[in-house]
Amino acid sequence: MQTHGKYGKMLTVRNGWLSCPFCRKNGRMMKVRPDAEGERVTAYCRVCKKEILIDIHKGACFESQGQ
Repeated sequence: MQTHGKYGKMLTVRNGWLSCPFCRKNGRMMKVRPDAEGERVTAYCRVCKKEILIDIHKGACFESQGQ
């Protein structure tokens, strides 16, 4: 995975849906619009039961780094 400046690892978004970075089975973890912005948003995977904090910048999702 790639890192982008102040953001952490870039997460996979396919057809507007975030995929789980742990199990990669749930292709529909969270809907992400192309114009979305947000910091420390909680996403939950129903398959592997894990939560991840993400930062969203211009529709791209990154693993949250800070507190």
